[in-house]
Amino acid sequence: MYFSKNETFVLHKKKLYLYSFDMKVVGIETSGLIGNIAVCDGSTVVGKKTYGKNFSHGKEIVSSLKSIFNEIKWEPNDIDLIAVSIGPGSYTGLRIGVTCAKTLAYGLGKPVIDVPTLDVLVENVRDNNAKTICPVIDAKRKSVYACIYDRNNNENRRITDFLIISPDGLIDMLPESTLIFGDGIAPYKDIFSQKDLTIVEDEKLGIADAANVAGLGMERYEQGIRCEINALAPLYLRKSEAEERQEESR
Repeated sequence: MYFSKNETFVLHKKKLYLYSFDMKVVGIETSGLIGNIAVCDGSTVVGKKTYGKNFSHGKEIVSSLKSIFNEIKWEPNDIDLIAVSIGPGSYTGLRIGVTCAKTLAYGLGKPVIDVPTLDVLVENVRDNNAKTICPVIDAKRKSVYACIYDRNNNENRRITDFLIISPDGLIDMLPESTLIFGDGIAPYKDIFSQKDLTIVEDEKLGIADAANVAGLGMERYEQGIRCEINALAPLYLRKSEAEERQEESR
């Protein structure tokens, strides 16, 4: 049996996997107000589409993918992997993205991989030399979604779980000089300003990038991580406001 130079064996949990480093990956990101998709050939983004605030249906993703495939002369079956941002974030957006990823995976017979949205966001500040980083997403109802990361040798390592927490609770957990960013900063800036933190208010950094979804998805897949299509689900962290109100009214 012969293998090309861009393939390698990886031993993971006593199983031997063969991976190609030029996987063709679709990245889907719908966790926020602005959604986007990316088609990547290895580390190269070959097509991308961004949706505005009126984005509301998975059909837009499918039609955009068809348009991108036509432009780059790919067939849908050329795709090796479908990566989707699973949250936390917008309940409606996450349902759209996950449902679309499942539909594509079933229809094309291709594997799907889940990528946590906070992992995607922390990639937005990869060029910053901060050692401790915390993306913060506005979760409404006086709460934020967050995760604290330690960066070492350009690798981001989670040092907390994915959190839904009050801004006051989060600030107590953050080491001084932590770089914080995301759309959860502005509503609670007066709270975060009480500590010596590095606050970055660039709104663009709070938008998760589908190209990073694709890249992280490929990394996870190459590490031997797998996600069964039926098991793919949004990472909500808490019940929706409507569900909480319904429970309160009982």
